[in-house]
Amino acid sequence: MAISTSEILTILNDHDIKPDDDLSAQEFPDVGEIMEGESVYTTSISEVLGDDDEGQNSIINLDDHRIQDWWSGIERIIKNNPEDRPRPLSRERGANSPEPHCAWYCPIHFFGHGWGIYIREGCILSQSREIASFVRWRDVALPPALIARQLLRSAFYSLFLHEQFHHKVESLGFRLLITTNSDRYRNYKKNVYRRTYLSPDCLEESLANAESFRRLGEPRYVQRVDKAIRDGLKEYLRYSMPTQPPGYAEGVNYLSSERYKDGLYRLQSQMLDGAIRPTSASKHWSVAPNMITALTDITDDIYVVLPRGAKPVFRTTSIDPGATVSTSGLVSALTKHHGYEHVEGGKGSHVKLKKPGSQTIIIPGNKPVLSPGIVKHALNAIGGYPISRVRDLLEGKLSQIA
Repeated sequence: MAISTSEILTILNDHDIKPDDDLSAQEFPDVGEIMEGESVYTTSISEVLGDDDEGQNSIINLDDHRIQDWWSGIERIIKNNPEDRPRPLSRERGANSPEPHCAWYCPIHFFGHGWGIYIREGCILSQSREIASFVRWRDVALPPALIARQLLRSAFYSLFLHEQFHHKVESLGFRLLITTNSDRYRNYKKNVYRRTYLSPDCLEESLANAESFRRLGEPRYVQRVDKAIRDGLKEYLRYSMPTQPPGYAEGVNYLSSERYKDGLYRLQSQMLDGAIRPTSASKHWSVAPNMITALTDITDDIYVVLPRGAKPVFRTTSIDPGATVSTSGLVSALTKHHGYEHVEGGKGSHVKLKKPGSQTIIIPGNKPVLSPGIVKHALNAIGGYPISRVRDLLEGKLSQIA
């Protein structure tokens, strides 16, 4: 049974870890942000890897110029791709500079209700084009709609698996918090991860890349993607990984089972000791083989970021991609329509709102677009409403609608 966000936050609070208060004092070079002009929707792995029913989830017929341009590019790749071997990436090897913050993981230790996996839809489109360059199209006998879906699935899945690994690492932090009664995760992030970020010693990013490659053999992916496209994805990752920034590039060193296991054990010792070069014997972790496993079912609510007004590529689960709100918009709605008052006590730029007899709401300050988790928290605090009711919250209509 998966643990809930509220339960996790209660445990953190009991150990004097207050995510919302700590956020403004931290630097997160690896974490992106939803920007003005962008929107967000939620999807799930079950939706992305769902059944290919005839007429369902059409991709190439969407009335969206982004998808039309993307599919035209895919058609050119299929037509021009040599039959004897996949084409390499158009850029020079070693010159890869990934699009900024294509995907990121916001840890609950720091982001509270705003935690989760975020993936930019534009990066899914661009990465799927590159994957297509590595597919032996002479071996693919699928209709265009299925080709489109499977390429998009492949790009989504590889990005998701990388970010899910970061959640697994944080899950190790929770387990160490309970067993040692001390905050090992934030200490590790400060003294190990951030000090090694964008260097060859950033083991967490190396293993996250390796994990995204190694898990492509999972049944739920294999059953939904043609073998030739799966092979193309693997070749793309194998070729592109070394072109990525230091730390990420070293993922190729951990593709084998033995090297990957050794890397996991060393990472676990790094967190336990809070040191880049730990003294705790890595080999001792062999008696605790499942320390880095997901604490929550993070496959259900994955946040996909896209240009405002664009149609989602994947089926949504619980949020209208047009229903986003800024810090000022949410604060205004809560104070104008729902009886909350702005009080002192929010650290940094955070806004602290209180209402007698109701749950206190803390909102990150000066955000053009708040994360869905923060909006969900506010809706829950004022009456347990689902995130689909955000428009009613902003317009003061919640009490008028059953």
